[in-house]
Amino acid sequence: MTQFERNQIRAKLHRLELDERFIERYLAKLDRNGECYAIACRTIDRWEKPDPTATVLQALICGLLAAAAGAWLALVG
Repeated sequence: MTQFERNQIRAKLHRLELDERFIERYLAKLDRNGECYAIACRTIDRWEKPDPTATVLQALICGLLAAAAGAWLALVG
């Protein structure tokens, strides 16, 4: 893998907001396994950046459902 390809992989990993220590370990793993640039890119492209908005939305929906279930139980009981 050329230095240009290593820099491209490093940029992809930075966009996922991964720390420098993880990036160095991952690049060392790629070197140990002899993986080529194309396979490394495909692997990295499958990783998803966590979406904090989706997490908040899920928490709000769960809270709303819990409140509705609690109100229903209070009315029935």
